Amino acid sequence: MPVQLRNLVVLLAALGVPLLAQYLADRFALSPYAQAVLFKIGMNVTLAVGLSLIIGFAGQFSIGHAGFMSLGSFFSAAFTSFVLLHWTAGMDPALLSGDGFGAAFVRGGLLLGSMFVGTLAAAVGSIIVGVPSLRLRGDYLAIATLGFGEIVYNLLLIYLQKNSGDTALYIDYRLEFMSRPVNIASAWILALLAILVVRNLVSSTTGRALPAIREDEIAASAVGVNTTRYKLLAFVLGSVLAGAAGALESHQTLTANPASYRFDRSIELIVPVVLGGSGSLTGCVLASAAFTYLLELLRDLPSGAQQYRTILYAGVLVLVMILRPQGLMGRWELGDLAAFLRRRGKPAGGRAAPPTPIRTTTPPDASAPGFLSGKGTAPPRLTCEALTIRFGGLTAVNKFSLCLDAGEIVGLIGPNGAGKTTCFNMITGVYRPSAGDIRLADRSLVGCNCAAINGRGIARTFQNIRLFGDLTVLDNVRIALHAHLTTGVPAAIFRTPRFYHEERLARQQAMHLLTLFDLAGLASEVASSLPYGAQRRLEIARALATAPRILCLDEPAAGMNPAEKRDLMSLIRRIRDQFGLTILLIEHDMRVVMGVCERILVLDYGETIAEGRPEDIRDNPRVVEAYLGKPLGAQPAAKALA
Repeated sequence: MPVQLRNLVVLLAALGVPLLAQYLADRFALSPYAQAVLFKIGMNVTLAVGLSLIIGFAGQFSIGHAGFMSLGSFFSAAFTSFVLLHWTAGMDPALLSGDGFGAAFVRGGLLLGSMFVGTLAAAVGSIIVGVPSLRLRGDYLAIATLGFGEIVYNLLLIYLQKNSGDTALYIDYRLEFMSRPVNIASAWILALLAILVVRNLVSSTTGRALPAIREDEIAASAVGVNTTRYKLLAFVLGSVLAGAAGALESHQTLTANPASYRFDRSIELIVPVVLGGSGSLTGCVLASAAFTYLLELLRDLPSGAQQYRTILYAGVLVLVMILRPQGLMGRWELGDLAAFLRRRGKPAGGRAAPPTPIRTTTPPDASAPGFLSGKGTAPPRLTCEALTIRFGGLTAVNKFSLCLDAGEIVGLIGPNGAGKTTCFNMITGVYRPSAGDIRLADRSLVGCNCAAINGRGIARTFQNIRLFGDLTVLDNVRIALHAHLTTGVPAAIFRTPRFYHEERLARQQAMHLLTLFDLAGLASEVASSLPYGAQRRLEIARALATAPRILCLDEPAAGMNPAEKRDLMSLIRRIRDQFGLTILLIEHDMRVVMGVCERILVLDYGETIAEGRPEDIRDNPRVVEAYLGKPLGAQPAAKALA
């Protein structure tokens, strides 16, 4: 069956589930209370999925999310009331309250129109909050959303009291049909669509940028991820789902009450995401349904025990967090659990079968087509002119200059604290220099962020390995390929044929690189479980996946044994020749530096003290003095740096 036809069948089958639930509710005449609980489960699942995208996958924390529900509720209710007052005043009442096709069409159109208005209001509100706060790292979004929720509550309350003398907005009684069981299907359809959209997004090469940001925002930016854009995308999409749920709730209760969306409601929305497991759609859906049902059970306590409801509710949370701090599902999905159980069920001498390695048909010595260009045009010249950076009163680097010509392997060495990594951070956009200029092919890079500099062809590794530790080896490399995709978020959500083509190509390219670095057999392993040397190789492979022209390696031999260092030297030369790169290398191991570099610069206390060929640096008394901390005397320089 063609992929698109299969997806359509799955979607139609999924939409049939809520309709079946609706039929069963009508057929067996469920009580209004039971129908209200079913409606609330569907609505809360939508909210949990949206928050899971923000908190679990993108790693941002929103603690005023109910404010976006309030916007959706109020503006959808206002739209419905306006339409009923001005457009349907003379309409036959049967078209609103009847059971025919015409009545269903009018009601459905009115509900969809009001939900669109509500989601649009939530989207605008999320952009107003997200654009300034998501440019920064840290807890700024949590503080901003908390304040936003209170601002929305007070503004809506002031408006209602001024214009109607009430604290809530009531929808026309003629829409009592909206509180009938038909809303169960509406809520569940919305929940299923939310699950489908978020699942399709986060399981794509484009959407994997979100967990990369969660794992390490600086590393994600260094491989070309526009972190602000993706954080804003997750925040707006999650807020839109909250707005849609708020709109649906206002038509269930026929009321838009800002007091229902205060801080305590926001906490109720966060709890299922944390309980289910941040980063697990399956977990947040199951926890949301169970949590909603638990709250309803606690509401049925005798009147004398109601005061203990909050204590019981908090006790359950504390117990789960003590026994399972990562949440019920951790970051597992239902498919992961099924695969695990299948492996456990296979006889293997009492041991679980090892993960099946992902294989590639790409020969290891071939230049990969597609995203990775291989050898081609010469890399552009990189020039640093009198770079200086100050942190308060400390000058970390002073008037550093460098010129990298095409195809060179240049070493940057010096004692600990000399400013080597700081120079890397300026070149790659982590720090902005206080003075001086960085030019790549006569274009200044000063003021560009990490992602923009990576997009111009400069990639890097880090002194302390910064892999996306909770993601697989394969996903670590695929994330770095996302900037080369021509399809974007809409294609990832709707799964177009072009999307599948690029996903296959991205997998092929990632496996090609893993094969080059002898990591193909570990592709399905979690990156943090790899040995240290393999993690170093994976970080270089991830940097190469961005298709750079200049590669900056920050102490790649750190923690390696002598055999691994010899292999690393051969690997550096090989990737320079195969991919046509210029390489800038920071390294403390002098055997690696002298054995692979064609030119060396030496820093000491942020200033360049020597530059030249390896043999010149080896015999330079000032360099030896910088390393040994005393005059050279009669000791041969070459022996001192050996």
